[in-house]
Amino acid sequence: MPPVVPDVIPDHFPAGTTVKFTRSLDDYLPSDGWAYTIYLNGLTQKFNKAASVVDNIFQIEFVPSDTASLNPGPFRYAERLTNSGTGEVYDLTGDELVVNIEPNVGSAAAGAFNTWEEQTLVIVEAAIAGRLTSDIQAYQIAGRSVSKIPIAELRTIRGELRAAIWRQNNPGRLGVAHKVSFDLENEGQDYPPTWTDVTGLDR
Repeated sequence: MPPVVPDVIPDHFPAGTTVKFTRSLDDYLPSDGWAYTIYLNGLTQKFNKAASVVDNIFQIEFVPSDTASLNPGPFRYAERLTNSGTGEVYDLTGDELVVNIEPNVGSAAAGAFNTWEEQTLVIVEAAIAGRLTSDIQAYQIAGRSVSKIPIAELRTIRGELRAAIWRQNNPGRLGVAHKVSFDLENEGQDYPPTWTDVTGLDR
């Protein structure tokens, strides 16, 4: 079964993969002479792709070679409609016109998908265990080399990193659930009253 082709621009996708989407724009129909091109503009790279037309709907497809060389990160995009007959050119407007291009898992370096907290935790653990290698001794946390941070402080940092990673992996949860039980061996014991009527009004 072929994948469903959405009628919206994806907000993220991995570089070097096939991306398909359509655009049904009643005010800019191909039959009225309109053509569609999407432009992506990143920090150091840019890319554009013209749409084909099927059943009066714009069809856009990024083939793997289109995006394989793009660096991961946010790309601002513009949907540009042009009409060769009238000479009109319009860009569609919106609130969040950004596509996040993710690393290609097939070619990305090890650790490319780890967060800063996950990467730093590995180094902190190595420092606590005394297993810092020469290539990570100069790694800095808050401007200080990890090899210069006292062990007690590293343990505190480790706890903070573990908590941050847990929150990243469990969005919307406050913490780990624990089962709690209470001893009921004195359940039948008589206790003196905690309140005594001294007004005489209840007699």
